[in-house]
Amino acid sequence: MKIDLRPELRALSPVTLQEQLRSRGWQEQEATPFVVVYRRGTDELDVPLRADFADYARRVEELLEVLAELEGVRPTELLESLVQPEGDTLALRVESPVTETGTIPLDDSLRIRHGMKVMVLAAAHSALSPQPWFARLTQKDPMALLAGVREGQSQRGSFTMRCIVPVSPPVGQLGLANVQSDREPYGRTVMRLLLGALESVQQVRSRGDRDDLLRLCDQGVSGNLLAALATMSPPGGSGGVEVSVSWARNRPAPKGSSRVHFPSQAFDGLMEAALAMRDRVKAKGFEVTGYVTRLEQAAPAAVRGARKVGAKNQHLQSGDVIIAPTEGDAQELGNVSVRLSHQDYQEAIEAHRTGARVHVVGTLEKTGRRWTLSDPTGFERCADASDV
Repeated sequence: MKIDLRPELRALSPVTLQEQLRSRGWQEQEATPFVVVYRRGTDELDVPLRADFADYARRVEELLEVLAELEGVRPTELLESLVQPEGDTLALRVESPVTETGTIPLDDSLRIRHGMKVMVLAAAHSALSPQPWFARLTQKDPMALLAGVREGQSQRGSFTMRCIVPVSPPVGQLGLANVQSDREPYGRTVMRLLLGALESVQQVRSRGDRDDLLRLCDQGVSGNLLAALATMSPPGGSGGVEVSVSWARNRPAPKGSSRVHFPSQAFDGLMEAALAMRDRVKAKGFEVTGYVTRLEQAAPAAVRGARKVGAKNQHLQSGDVIIAPTEGDAQELGNVSVRLSHQDYQEAIEAHRTGARVHVVGTLEKTGRRWTLSDPTGFERCADASDV
């Protein structure tokens, strides 16, 4: 059975076809009112310019078949990329006996989609300032980028999920195909960094190594990215996952490979590496909102040191509290220990007595097995137990 694609082919404008060719390095050679010739190396392609001609769909189909063969993709994939909104398309293909029918269990679909979302957010944060771990993936620019990302139609071939990251067209930059630039769109910068980070992870795991993952922060590999990738392992424990990027047709495509393949065994140890990166980091400006579950006076050593400077009743001036977070990223930490001043400690005592929630901001770090919030500021009881 042959599927009639003439409506989709006829909907492709000559402008869209030429954008695709220009972004892939094709150069215009000559033009008539009916056709324009593009050349790349020794290859030539004719682009029809009159969409109202009766044979327009047939000629576009022939053009796409040749171009798809040159780019190493299926003609239907190329057609789908041309009819979708402009942007870099991140695709994740799941290879597993479970997905041979082109379907995937709903729970696995939700798990992998969430992993893609966090992976893009992590790369977007690393593009601004590389860190081994981001306590909160909530910075303004990454969140704005995520708001513009659209999910594309899924593809067959095991099972493929796609999301389209918006990329603005260049103006006077067509020669900057593989050059980082302050004028490069943020979305393109994020996609380039994400692909490079995944390649670095794949190379480390292909050697059977895990420790080197902890040293890839400058290449955009954060613990958040590793944790997200760990959740995207193929269902059933066999097969693999391929991540690829189809570059936007409105901007020159970067050179080099655009596909990274992870066999199922490559996912082993990724979560452990992510947790190790998290445990090493200090996060400034970290917010904790929750309930005071335990009250402790200052450690005796601190008290003795205070008495040496002659401060009367110094042991009453501070105290440690344990807070059980109830929202945000802090929920994943379990309990957080905070050293409070005398005044804030009295507030904590009252909050513990009444069951009110508290809010505090400080620097989050791991001390032994305990999470601590140092240099706390703005400690306060929430007005009501249900308020943030």
